Amino acid sequence: MSPRDMVQVTIYDAPAAGAAGCACGCGGHDHDHGLPEDRDPVARVSMELQARALALTLEAAFPGMVQVEYLNVLQDPRGRGLPQTALLCSLAYPTPLVYINGRGRFAGALPVDRIREEIAKILEMA
Repeated sequence: MSPRDMVQVTIYDAPAAGAAGCACGCGGHDHDHGLPEDRDPVARVSMELQARALALTLEAAFPGMVQVEYLNVLQDPRGRGLPQTALLCSLAYPTPLVYINGRGRFAGALPVDRIREEIAKILEMA
């Protein structure tokens, strides 16, 4: 399977900005984006760690067929121009946003079993 044919899972996250103000571009006014993990530095790390664990789980289930990317839209240079950044900063959806092959599938958590099911369906059709 070529990299082009792999199933791509992208996790868009917007953990809290530092004390210097909000990096989402909202002007840095006093708000918390409605996310309790904003105040917990371990939670900020944990989504990235959860994404790594997801990658390992999916690699075990679908060897060489799935690529997982974690993207902190507040730190990644690509973040400013992404529509997912606007969605997260608008509070329309909770973090993280999970996209599979470019389509938004889940918001607010990493539902490993459901992601695995979605990938299995995609690979069955391929």
